Amino acid sequence: MSNNTVTTLISACLSIGLCMLAACTTAPGNHPAPRSHATPRSHATPRSHATPRGHSTPPVTLPVARKPVGKVGPTSATFVSASTGWLLGVALCSGPACPLELLKTTDGGRAWFPVKPPPTSALSARARPDSVSQVVFANARDGWAFDPGLWATHDGGASWRQVDTRGREVTSLAASDGHAVAVLVPCRLFSTCGSFQVDTAAVGSNRWRGVRGADGRGRAAAVTTSGRAAYLSVASAGITGRLRLLAGPASGAARWRALPVPCPQFDLLALGASRHGTLVLGCGGEPGVGNQLKRAYLPANGGRTWRRLANPPFRGYLGQVSVTSAGMIFVSGERSDVYISTDSGRSWHSSPSLLRADYGDGLAATMITNREGFVLQATTHLGQIWLTRDGGRTWLPVTTR
Repeated sequence: MSNNTVTTLISACLSIGLCMLAACTTAPGNHPAPRSHATPRSHATPRSHATPRGHSTPPVTLPVARKPVGKVGPTSATFVSASTGWLLGVALCSGPACPLELLKTTDGGRAWFPVKPPPTSALSARARPDSVSQVVFANARDGWAFDPGLWATHDGGASWRQVDTRGREVTSLAASDGHAVAVLVPCRLFSTCGSFQVDTAAVGSNRWRGVRGADGRGRAAAVTTSGRAAYLSVASAGITGRLRLLAGPASGAARWRALPVPCPQFDLLALGASRHGTLVLGCGGEPGVGNQLKRAYLPANGGRTWRRLANPPFRGYLGQVSVTSAGMIFVSGERSDVYISTDSGRSWHSSPSLLRADYGDGLAATMITNREGFVLQATTHLGQIWLTRDGGRTWLPVTTR
């Protein structure tokens, strides 16, 4: 899996953490529902003092280390190596607005310590337009917190700048090959969007520019990067069964073009890519009562044709696909176990060690290397992240504090 893949969140109708209600006030047994792309979004007040495009507000310098906090409910995680990663979430508290927290690990997730987050709030029912719910780091210094706002750090989190998006929301972001790629939509908080624009910036820079051929009508889901290439799935606004797949250089050096979709009659696409170029496409049909017809494909001829794999299990909804450079595939989502293929999609199985995970609200599995990976639960009040170090055979929970 590429370093930028976050799992953050289960995409396209099945997001993890995109709809936390009133931050983390939910008590056990009363979990907030994940936000889906079909969920109406309430309007928020636009920013009144926008800086010129490509510029950012002055940096807010903060100390790197902080005193220990209590449990943190994770909404997103990102790793730049098997040992170094960050976790974004909310402190578990009893108040109406629990603070945003950012944790860092240098031992592969066994232990976490707090660092200063961007000076904004967590995404919630009362969120500000500059609030965030996801995090991506490209390396030890350059990272972004986003959704719906956009904040950047270029010193490992010692300082953060709010990047001007001209009133648009950033719904997805990935980084690869020295470039960050972001999906921006002209929405206000919790409102429905029918158009999108993809922007790109060099890692280390806050100067973003539009990508030719990567804009238009539709509901853009998640952008995925692999090496120099970037991929974006798009569903036609208000129409089911009309999917598009766009691809091009992450740098924006050439116009993005459409690739054929092997399952145009389905309702959503989920893409997983490794840093070495392995790409897997997942398709999800119309969700039923806890079940969904799923398909999985590997590309051939640069994505001009697709080879169909064995169908992932029927139970649960498709949310996220992750793939390793060795060809192991992980499919996860809402009301779903984590389905694993170790034979390039010829068969699927799950890990008994994840039976204790709370998969009812959703699981999102992301592989960091061929052996290391993590699972986030939509149920943030548990304050856990699940880790594997043997390619998904066994997973162990770690308290995030």
